[in-house]
Amino acid sequence: MAGLGFNMISSGSRGNSTVIWDQSDLIIIDFGITLKKFMSRVAELGINRDNISLFVSHEHSDHAKGIQYVRRLGMVDIYSRELTLDALRIRDGYNIASNTVIGNFRISAISVSHDAADPVGFVIRWGKRKITVVSDLGFVSDELVAEARGSDILAFEANHDVDMLRTGKYPEYLQKRILGNRGHLSNEQSAEAISRISESNTRIILTHLSQENNTPDVAYGTVRSYLENRAVKFASLECAYQESGSTLHTIDDD
Repeated sequence: MAGLGFNMISSGSRGNSTVIWDQSDLIIIDFGITLKKFMSRVAELGINRDNISLFVSHEHSDHAKGIQYVRRLGMVDIYSRELTLDALRIRDGYNIASNTVIGNFRISAISVSHDAADPVGFVIRWGKRKITVVSDLGFVSDELVAEARGSDILAFEANHDVDMLRTGKYPEYLQKRILGNRGHLSNEQSAEAISRISESNTRIILTHLSQENNTPDVAYGTVRSYLENRAVKFASLECAYQESGSTLHTIDDD
């Protein structure tokens, strides 16, 4: 495949992983899934790359539990913040301070607020193209908005509906964690942030939807309504799923 490919393999509280690739390199964002599921999806996508780099956003199990198996793929370089690598007991990983260049990719790690050691979101640049993958954050910083603005693909957390969370079965302490500044974004928070990031070329993918406190219809409806009511431009909008992930996106290299 010429150009750039993007697919979110899985998204949700039971596991997250995303693949981004060109003719030379495969970039993996998080590995909270089984190796079997990963290998099945990349086979479906026809991805066969010798140069594989794994970027880990933070150490929570739904983003990192499969890392112990990823080395079975062969030579896989693992990148994350130093404190995250320490939390995962990875001794041969590479510390990412800000920007990392791999082939035609430049990956920027943007600090986010979450109850983890040193969590980040990722902005991936490929020539004039830009992809943002970010979830697990309690609020959206101006730095993240500035870095992500105008992304061709914006994979962005819309974790919960506040009313569903407050009237659901989660205990109070867990509700407070999710609603706090080091928790997760609500649909409304996601919509407001996306409205500051999206442009006419932006394909929006809503990620990390709670299975207990959200539904794809609620998340999609809330975000779409917010954007359309404010005449915010975007190219497309979809939800990513726990089992099936996102649709396949391709971007030309012009």
